Amino acid sequence: MNIDPIIVAMASCVQMLDTSHPDEVDPDFAVKVQEVMGEYLLELPASDEPELRATLLRIAADHPGIKRIRGAAAPLILRHPLA
Repeated sequence: MNIDPIIVAMASCVQMLDTSHPDEVDPDFAVKVQEVMGEYLLELPASDEPELRATLLRIAADHPGIKRIRGAAAPLILRHPLA
């Protein structure tokens, strides 16, 4: 299964929530969505984290629109030795 489109969708959602104006998305709602996404990511087995981090970094490099993955995915990216 090619999970890249799913990861791109997730990263794009986080980026849109991070960069949206308060008139577009209620900041409290944006934070809640990111927290929920983060909670689900924390359920990943530790053995899957390296592959997810590598995928996130590769996608960020391949998609110029995704400047920096923050929010829910940030802890996984920041723990990557190449980040």
